[in-house]
Parts: sequence; structure tokens; C-alpha cells
Amino acid sequence: MVTHLSLPNQLQEWLQQGISAAKAGEVDQARFLLLDVVEQDQTNETAWYWLYQVFDRVDDKRVCLENLVIINPQNRWAKQKLLEHLEAFPSTPTPIYKGQTRRKKSASQSKVTAQALPRPITLKLVIAFWIGISFILFSGGIISAGEWLALLLGGQITLEDLSIIQYLDLLVTISFITMGLLGFSITVTLFLKSMVGFYGSILLGLAILLIGSTFSLILSPPNYSTMICTGGISGMIVLLTLASQSGFYSTANNNE
Repeated sequence: MVTHLSLPNQLQEWLQQGISAAKAGEVDQARFLLLDVVEQDQTNETAWYWLYQVFDRVDDKRVCLENLVIINPQNRWAKQKLLEHLEAFPSTPTPIYKGQTRRKKSASQSKVTAQALPRPITLKLVIAFWIGISFILFSGGIISAGEWLALLLGGQITLEDLSIIQYLDLLVTISFITMGLLGFSITVTLFLKSMVGFYGSILLGLAILLIGSTFSLILSPPNYSTMICTGGISGMIVLLTLASQSGFYSTANNNE
């Protein structure tokens, strides 16, 4: 397992997803999303508060309360809850708290379930598709752009003299490069299990379906086999992306 430092906006996304899961009663999902946050930002008071709400074990709840008091000594709610906890469970020894050591022990014990969740095969298929299709689109766009540049520099054509078909061909070239770059970006965000990649995969898949089918139909004569192939593959990727949604609930900072 390799742990990567996460950007603040990614931590905020995990935090919001964890809070939403906690409010919805999805405690297992909430736990490891919030644990991801405190592993990267051990002073996140909000994350520790919601971890207290979703933990079941007495020791884990106490650790959360101790962390809240250490992070914010003015937190009267946490102090009161910690006193009530100590009164209710007097047999549990509570030595002077060593923040980071105790906190990591609790996190590692509670993340067994989260680490056991595999990356869904559907998500792996979607990632593999976008790697391949992005390379094909970007490479094809670069090759076509090179041909256009050679013609323009050689004076064989000018932009003013282009026909409608040539303008469409140039538009396809630009679209290939753009979609290739978008595809690479989606691949990265899918690998990081970000919801940005999830929605991006759906939107770009639908865009390829629409654009590919449209250009196949306006050709003379229309290329129905290309339309069916483009539409079928794009539609399959959209469905696989939807089926892989559960993969975005697992920890985004663990590589299998």
C-alpha cells in the first residue's frame, strides 16, 4: 500500500462525502472516508467530530473526544462528553494522551474493513478504456494536425479557401486532440477514485457517442458500421462507469 499526500480540495471532498454518508446512516463508508481525512490532516476538528458519531467501539469514541479536546481546548462539548465517557467506563485506563500515537493506532484498527474493499473490476475496465482511447484520439489528432500544418506552411492550402468538408476535417482534428487530453485527465481522476472522474467519464462517453454518430451519418455515403461501433463502445463505457460507482467509496489514497 502506497500513501500519497492529498490536495486540500480532495480532503474537503472526502470530508463532505463522509459527513453525507454519516447523515445517511452509511457508517462504514463514512468511517473510512473520514479516516482518510484525519490521516492527511490530523488536526481536522470536524472530521474527528463525525468520526465520534460513526464509531461504535468505546475506545475509538474516547480517542475521538481526546483528539477534539487536544485540537481545540475551548471545545466545551467535547470536554463534557469526555467526562461523561470516563464516568460511564471507569475501568478503561486513560493515561496522559500522546496525540499522534494513539490516534494512528485507532485509525489502523478501524480501517481493516476499508482496506479489504477491492477496486471493482468495472472501474479497472473503465480506466483501461480511457487510457487506450485517449492515446488513440490524441495520437490521431497530433498526426492530423501535423499534416494540416505541413500543408499550410507549404502554401498548398489557406484557411480562407477551405471547403466545408475540409473545415469539418479540421474540426475533427481539434476535437481529437481535445478529447484525448480530457481522456487522460479523466484517467488520472478515475485512478484517484475522484467523483470528478466518475462524472467526467459519463459526460465524455456521451460526447463521443454523439459526435461519433453524427459524423458517421453526415459522411457521403453514411458510415453505419462506424456509427454502430462508436455508439456501442461509448454506451458500454457509460454503463460500466455507472456500474463502478461503488469504487469511489473506497479509500482514494491506497494503491492496490
